Amino acid sequence: MALPLKILELEFTVLEFYAEYVLSKPMEGKVLEKKEVNLLLKTCQDFYQTRPFIYLSHRINDYNVDPTIYINLKAANFLGIGVICNKPSYLNTAHFEKKFSKIPYEIFTELKPAKRWAVKMVEEERKKADL
Repeated sequence: MALPLKILELEFTVLEFYAEYVLSKPMEGKVLEKKEVNLLLKTCQDFYQTRPFIYLSHRINDYNVDPTIYINLKAANFLGIGVICNKPSYLNTAHFEKKFSKIPYEIFTELKPAKRWAVKMVEEERKKADL
């Protein structure tokens, strides 16, 4: 299992940066709104620069997301969102949020398939860039 290239703790989440994806573990009781999401995107852009990446949200804690943030969520190298959760209430919330997303948004019940999906998405994007 690969170790993160960098770990960064923000006020509302812990980010683990890997070559193809960032794994976010939002903290208990937090609310992610536009301000937090803008900070997340900027932090990811600073790390990845122009390299493509996937954002994986590992929902192990109870927190809230304003679903309208997904409507205009995009950046040139931001390829998609993966949500990992296995509690029924978290799954229901993730399915509701997915309706708002204009970029690929996948839901997983385990971390390994989410990581595989993220790597595959980035590899496909890199292949397109090489053509």
